[in-house]
Amino acid sequence: MSIVIRSARAGDGLALRDLIVALADHQGQADLVTAKAAELEKVLCSADDHRGCLVADMDGMPVGLAYWYEVFTTFSGKSKLYLEDLIVSPQARSSGAGFLLMQKLAQICVERGYPRFEWLALSENEVGRKFYRRIGGSIKQGADTWHLPEKAIRSLAGEV
Repeated sequence: MSIVIRSARAGDGLALRDLIVALADHQGQADLVTAKAAELEKVLCSADDHRGCLVADMDGMPVGLAYWYEVFTTFSGKSKLYLEDLIVSPQARSSGAGFLLMQKLAQICVERGYPRFEWLALSENEVGRKFYRRIGGSIKQGADTWHLPEKAIRSLAGEV
């Protein structure tokens, strides 16, 4: 078993969508995935200095992805790396793919001088939370994540 971490590239769209659907299905949210493979490929596989998508290949097959982007923080005056999604297929869990993806993200932080690396994890994702603790992660205290779903956005925008 050989795991290689690489940037997403043209032709990866369907594999990336399959990974996203598998994660959403695991979370009981498969019905929320509306992205098409071509849309994902257009964004996740394009060159951009402020975002990226890493793919974990196991024996030549995509088994994981890490989608990240840069966020400027006004307090430090520097950017940080924000991990939007870390996905490892069920058959590749405990293979080291997740660790290698996180390790590559940490290397990107060092190379770019990002002093912070952040992500969210669902409260009920105990396996993920144990993994994050094992690699040195900790829960940022004192803040709750808030969001506006599409209906609330439209309402706030006066588009009701």
